[in-house]
Amino acid sequence: MLELNNQYTLMKRKIDTEVLKNFFNDTLVENADRLPLEIIPKHRTPFRCCIYKERAMVRYRIMAIGGIDIEREDDEEKPLAEYMQEVLDKDKPPLPLLTTISTGCSGCPKSQYRISDGCRGCFARPCMSNCPKDAIIFINGQAHIQEDRCIRCGKCMEVCPFHAVVHIPVPCEEACPVDAITKNEEGFVEIEHDKCIGCGKCVRSCPFGAIVERSGLFPVAKMLKNGEKVVAMIAPAIEGQFPGTLGQLKAAIKKAGFYDVVEVAEGAEVTSIKEAEELHERLESGENFMTTSCCPSYMELVDIHIPYLKQKRSTTLSPMGYTAPIVKEKYPDAKCVFVGPCLAKKVEVAKKYRDSIDGIITFAELASIFVAKDIDVREMEADDLGDTASFEDCRQFAVTSGVAGCVMSRYANEGKPAPRIMSINGLDKKTVRLMKTWEKRAPDADLVEVMACEGGCIAGPGTIVKPALALKLRNAAKPAQK
Repeated sequence: MLELNNQYTLMKRKIDTEVLKNFFNDTLVENADRLPLEIIPKHRTPFRCCIYKERAMVRYRIMAIGGIDIEREDDEEKPLAEYMQEVLDKDKPPLPLLTTISTGCSGCPKSQYRISDGCRGCFARPCMSNCPKDAIIFINGQAHIQEDRCIRCGKCMEVCPFHAVVHIPVPCEEACPVDAITKNEEGFVEIEHDKCIGCGKCVRSCPFGAIVERSGLFPVAKMLKNGEKVVAMIAPAIEGQFPGTLGQLKAAIKKAGFYDVVEVAEGAEVTSIKEAEELHERLESGENFMTTSCCPSYMELVDIHIPYLKQKRSTTLSPMGYTAPIVKEKYPDAKCVFVGPCLAKKVEVAKKYRDSIDGIITFAELASIFVAKDIDVREMEADDLGDTASFEDCRQFAVTSGVAGCVMSRYANEGKPAPRIMSINGLDKKTVRLMKTWEKRAPDADLVEVMACEGGCIAGPGTIVKPALALKLRNAAKPAQK
């Protein structure tokens, strides 16, 4: 997984901000075809082969911001201004969630292991002894891997005392926990959308920016610009993503044009109560385990790849699902917009909450709105958060073990031993294989919490702060917000 601090992320933020500035200034269509030239000027030293390819990538990135499915709608002869006018006239359908830019894909060679110059040709030769396919031979005292025999198991890399074996992965394929990434006949990346669970790991892993999410930013930006009554439902993971307190962040969001701000932690309290009740009922009836239901990528994983777990996951709605009715009851005439760290939430909204949730943006997209509107969270006078006592602990839904902790705090033990907890801290190929075995051998737990992102939602693909720093900022803010 790429570090958040990289050149592609910086460029993405710049493009998002410039597009929004032009949108709010009513100059987007007029300036659309000039934006790639302005963002990648002639004097810039290109990171790709030439500035023309970099400008093409900016063009595609702008199309993705508009929610355009590049794979199916790209017409190189069509001006960007026409695409932007279409986006302004009508919102694009939200699915499929991801789209690819073949121009940006480097056509990476298949995943492989290689012997570096660090090989000392040692007498022990554990690489050769432990290779299950006898793929390693020695020539002139140096190890070599026979590609036609190698099964890429990595045993040689594990046992080499000099760390002379190097793994060269295909980042997007390596990151995808469900093998939804393939190569077409030309060797460029393609997404099997019927396998995709929306985790966004491929987006975060591709160092070329060839896989992008189709943004839901424009439908929300249009609501704000039109002065509609829009309520932001902020996910618990937002704490620690921006400088300042939650009160200051609430004020900043309202200054950006939102009518009010509601914490999804309030809905998480309902999720915690209902999952605690459901767990109690299941265990009393003799069931062996139950999984949580708040992670949309996990829910997609079960629906598509592990149907056995449908009967084991909680039937309780996610916190977002319970927060929307809270907002609608308070503001019947308002539009609801979820602001979160997750791409898969867009899939959840499209499939389950089209009638109650009107838009969804990520923290990164909210940050772009702030920059475009020249809003500094640190300079805001804190807004009142209201009475949050009952659901303050549910802000921990954002971190690994936080969901299980909130459920257990509301679980009625009635003198019996506390349920056993297991946390799946991030979905990858290994954890998916593990969960597939549960049909034959149940996990040693009563409640299994599943988080698609390692560390929890604070590590989601729509975040803007490294998880370790976000966790530090969250912990530092607690005393001030009690």
